[in-house]
Amino acid sequence: MDTGKNAEPKPQIGQIVDSLNAQLPDIASDVIRRHLDPADPATRDFLLHPDAREQHQTRWHQWGIITHTRVFLRHFGTDIPGYLREWDLWDAVNDVLSETIDGVTRWDLLRIGILLHDIGKFGARFHGGTRFHFTGHEDVSGRIIREELQLEDYGLTVAQAEYAATVAEDHFVLGQMRRRARDLGGYNEGFAHSPEFRIIAGRIKHEHPADFVEIGVLFLGDSLAKADPQTGPPDAVSQYAINIEIAHSYLEVVLPG
Repeated sequence: MDTGKNAEPKPQIGQIVDSLNAQLPDIASDVIRRHLDPADPATRDFLLHPDAREQHQTRWHQWGIITHTRVFLRHFGTDIPGYLREWDLWDAVNDVLSETIDGVTRWDLLRIGILLHDIGKFGARFHGGTRFHFTGHEDVSGRIIREELQLEDYGLTVAQAEYAATVAEDHFVLGQMRRRARDLGGYNEGFAHSPEFRIIAGRIKHEHPADFVEIGVLFLGDSLAKADPQTGPPDAVSQYAINIEIAHSYLEVVLPG
């Protein structure tokens, strides 16, 4: 390994984020080509318009997948810290996310995970009924990050790339409990404060000891980035406040008092 004065400096995390962000449309197109049927007219249209809203879940999302991702990243830098401070949870979350992996904080590495959290949607999409579905996209995101993207080429270490894969893979853990909530009487703000929800939150913490804090932060940001609460699609708007309260309650349960 060249350790002399002429060695190429390692890119900073901001440069890596900017590079991945700029390349996101090309990365998405590569995933579509590798994972979906090229003979399918819907796939060809997806390749031509990977960020079109109609290529996404229009019932729950106001924007296409790439724009949703970029809105999420923006919320991560602004609104999420605001909510955490409002909830008096900033210090507890910051203590965890200020920990470093090979010299880079989890806060900074989360930006990579956010940029790639939905990359699996470009490989998992299928048409069912009258709309597109993305079942299991979070698992596909993790596999793509580990097996196809070679984030080490961007300057991440193996451990940092694995962290990005893990948080992308786990970003939908809280979202998956909506079905359980409906079985228990409904997905509403009351559920967020129910004993049943506390049990679910505790189970998530037990099953995801390495990133249970990130799971709450990612659910909050992903929810904020689905739609504008004033102009978004009705179904998405109807869950906007509920999702925020779910994130709030979850973090209160799993973080030390």
